[in-house]
Amino acid sequence: MLRNRRENWRKDERGSVTIMTAVLMVGLCLALGLSIDVSRIYMVRSSLQNAADAAALAAARELNSGTGGLTNAVSQAQATALQANKYGFNRTGNTLPSVTISTVEFAASLDGPWYVGSDGVAAGVETTIKFVRVTTQVASVSILFAARGLGSTHTEQRTATAGMSVGLNTICGFFPVIVALNNPTPANGTLLTLKFTQGTGSNLTILDQQYAVVQVTGNGSNDLAVLAAGGLPGFNCYRIGQGIGATSSNQNNGPDRITSGTNTRFDIYPGSNGSPLQPGTFPPDTNINQSITATQYFDHSPLTAPQDPGQDSRRVLLMPIVSPQPSGGTTSPPIVGFGGFFIRDQVTYQGQCQKAGQICGDLDVEFVGNYLDIGGGGSFDPNNGCSTLSKPVLYR
Repeated sequence: MLRNRRENWRKDERGSVTIMTAVLMVGLCLALGLSIDVSRIYMVRSSLQNAADAAALAAARELNSGTGGLTNAVSQAQATALQANKYGFNRTGNTLPSVTISTVEFAASLDGPWYVGSDGVAAGVETTIKFVRVTTQVASVSILFAARGLGSTHTEQRTATAGMSVGLNTICGFFPVIVALNNPTPANGTLLTLKFTQGTGSNLTILDQQYAVVQVTGNGSNDLAVLAAGGLPGFNCYRIGQGIGATSSNQNNGPDRITSGTNTRFDIYPGSNGSPLQPGTFPPDTNINQSITATQYFDHSPLTAPQDPGQDSRRVLLMPIVSPQPSGGTTSPPIVGFGGFFIRDQVTYQGQCQKAGQICGDLDVEFVGNYLDIGGGGSFDPNNGCSTLSKPVLYR
């Protein structure tokens, strides 16, 4: 009798697993469909936000306290969104829509008020504008599987706010020379041969592509070699527009000390063990291959490793730039900018010059960008005034 009851139970349970499996499959299909729809929504949202961020940053670069900057900001925001489409941030005919910017707004404060478009900014207000906000056009996403819960379509629209950061105006620890350039912002990749020039106690004649040694306190020539090697990072704090003292370092000591300090980057050190220039303190660069381009250097190809442990980016020198003074002028010319220079070759020592008329201490360099392009640091001193050393940043 007990056996019959068990058999009856088994008969009653037949088919229940099939029903449960069917119900579970329906639930899994609904969950899968919902996941697909939600992921498509997030893809569109991310696409719109990326385009908005890029457009806002591009627009912020154009702000210049004038109406022209506002007009350029609007056009750059639109153009950057089109570029985002071109390079695949957004794809027409697929999941991702083609992005355009619907509105560009300006404000003097993140709290507003916001003025729509360059034409919406009243005369005189343009000088106070510090922020730009862009809004994308509405994009619709068709809901394929979860229409009951999400509706047949879902719309997305994104905004981004950018502005110029507070300008850096105090720069420290740069290579201890001033460089004279007719064009203070040459194109990246420009090759230059910077030649030493000697000042006097009362005036300085410095021509295009010449350099003069910055005034050094303390032990003079020894400190100059240490500075050229990258030491005393807190020394030499200056800002754009400030006069920078050029020393009367003579033709022998000046280039020789610059050469000694610079060549540590190529794993070349003075023979004396008592010299402060030692690889443990001033390591060579991780790539000492000479006569390569900056692009090759940053790509690490070709690469020649030093014998001593190296350190990256030692061959990128930060130097203050001044305007040429062809007829002799102040020994403290004002700084017009800071540039990054890639040192291509080791520097020839004073006793090794073979060519007639060659000036030792020539710096063969390649311009690799302004101060912020090479990732320089600095600080802001409200008592020194602002400078042009600022960059666009996203705030919202």
